[in-house]
Amino acid sequence: MLSGLDELEEKARKLQELIKQERDLASAEANKRDELNAAFKRLITEYKQLKNRRDDLIKTLRDVRAKKDVVFKELQQLHEKLKGRETEVAAIDKIDKQVQRLEAALQKAEWEYQTRSMSTLAAKNLEKEIEELEAKLEAAKKKQEVYKETLELKRQYDEKLNEFRSLKDKFRSTVSELDEVRSRAASLLAEAKKVKAEADECHQRYIQHANEVIKYQAELNAVRLQIREDRREMRQRSQFEQRAKVNKVLVEKAAKAKEKLDKGEKLNFEELQALLLADELGQQESPKKLGE
Repeated sequence: MLSGLDELEEKARKLQELIKQERDLASAEANKRDELNAAFKRLITEYKQLKNRRDDLIKTLRDVRAKKDVVFKELQQLHEKLKGRETEVAAIDKIDKQVQRLEAALQKAEWEYQTRSMSTLAAKNLEKEIEELEAKLEAAKKKQEVYKETLELKRQYDEKLNEFRSLKDKFRSTVSELDEVRSRAASLLAEAKKVKAEADECHQRYIQHANEVIKYQAELNAVRLQIREDRREMRQRSQFEQRAKVNKVLVEKAAKAKEKLDKGEKLNFEELQALLLADELGQQESPKKLGE
């Protein structure tokens, strides 16, 4: 069976174990919380970057839409100017193709004339063919000149049409990227909120364990104080008992010495000292009795 002091020391040991356990748990929760908070900061940083990219894309969409509207109006105006000139436009396409064919044929004929060995008759025939091609090409180009205004309008219309199609493609690709950015940003924000919630839970558990450490430490301090008090009382009790035992022996020696003295016997130094000390002890206890 343990004594009171032994029980207190055992309690102190168990409290120290509990304190270490709670500190370890608190430290683990703090480390996990810090890791989650670091992850949260990374997610929020990436989210802000995506948010900035989203804003840039929205601005790009507005600019492209505005530009597309302007180009579309210009395209409509050119379309109106080309109304009634469909025949000319068709003729232009036909003449352009004719000019291309004649130029190719003329280039081929000239190359053959310059590089091939041929008879005089064949050379004359080829010269005649070249002259005919040159005449036809000149006539075709004159027709192109006649339709010059229509040709310029068609060139401007085709240019604007290509620009409009390019803007439409850019608008679609920007919308697609914006959708991806919004989706990714929403996913990151949801993940960041989840990580933050986990970090907050870790912090709450850290606080709980830290409070347990404080509670157990307070209990340990109280137990240690009680141990010190009990040990001090034990030392005082031991000292008192020791003094009482010494005094008892001293009184017994003094009584024997007094008996010898009463009988007229001679006392040795130790017996004389016992009488003197017993007398002093009696004088010290008298005030205590009076005080009581």
